[in-house]
Amino acid sequence: MQLSWISEGRTKIVAIVGICKNAGKTTVLNAVLKQHDFSWGVLSTGRDGEREDLVYKTPKPRVLIPAGSFFCCDTQSLQEHGSRIELGYGLRSGNRRLWLVKALAELETEITGPSNAEAQLACARKLLALGAEKIIIDGSLDRKSIVLNEVVDGIILVAGASFGSQEAISQELQRLLLLSELKVYPGCQDVDFSFWQNHEVLFKIGGHWESSGLNSLIGHDKELSGLLLANPEAIYIPGAFTSSVHHRLGAQLQSCEIVFRHPECIKLEFGELQDFLGKNRVNCIIPFVVKTIAVNAHGVGSADISADELRNELSHKFCKLPVIDVMALEEA
Repeated sequence: MQLSWISEGRTKIVAIVGICKNAGKTTVLNAVLKQHDFSWGVLSTGRDGEREDLVYKTPKPRVLIPAGSFFCCDTQSLQEHGSRIELGYGLRSGNRRLWLVKALAELETEITGPSNAEAQLACARKLLALGAEKIIIDGSLDRKSIVLNEVVDGIILVAGASFGSQEAISQELQRLLLLSELKVYPGCQDVDFSFWQNHEVLFKIGGHWESSGLNSLIGHDKELSGLLLANPEAIYIPGAFTSSVHHRLGAQLQSCEIVFRHPECIKLEFGELQDFLGKNRVNCIIPFVVKTIAVNAHGVGSADISADELRNELSHKFCKLPVIDVMALEEA
């Protein structure tokens, strides 16, 4: 499963994201670690590599760390590995004590990481400082996750039968890949990037961005309608754009360019998303850099689906991206 984009020099941080629980992220993670020969830094935005699923009590794959790579673990894993690891750095995440360590021999382990994007970014940078050549993150599409941060160079999107039917999986992937096609707003080069970390709705009037005094579109219809009467050139939306907001304000927003912090701010189903993007000029500040799709036909707590049918359908629909089979990786 050699993915050429991972080996490119400009790729430093890779994220693996599942569209549902038990999608098969850990299997994909292990395949990347095995088949791309780097000194990796490995962390999670949660907890991965447990011996069994907490809900279904079914066995789960452990994370297989190559010798010479680094990873983030908790105190229990630190003590479990003993002399097979070298301690590099200790850090805190809330009330948890975490450790960045180097594997002196190949080992099976759990991995973890800090609980918010800022701390995860600091953790990734520390792993690079310790000697990791590239970072790989077992992540999630969550506003508290580093996956929606501008530092991520490429994402492997993992879809599993646990999400639902083949049709449901296909439609959700189409939605996510439609979001990944959004272009970066060209005007974001005009100001320092930290400006776009602003959690306020902003309006561009007369060529200048101005504060709205609002932190959300939700519950502020009257104020937003008044601001839109000024015919702004653009609006910046840092948070969620839901179906209810779209129904209430969508027509008024068609008169200006809409800039989202990240495409995942747009919380619309596939059909509604198509309609929204077709009627509006939409850009983002941070792109959703999906580079590969991995599909898992095995369902945990749900029925399996046909691996060949799913892979063939997705390969046809998403012909610009590599589509890999998680179950084939397990057999390799």
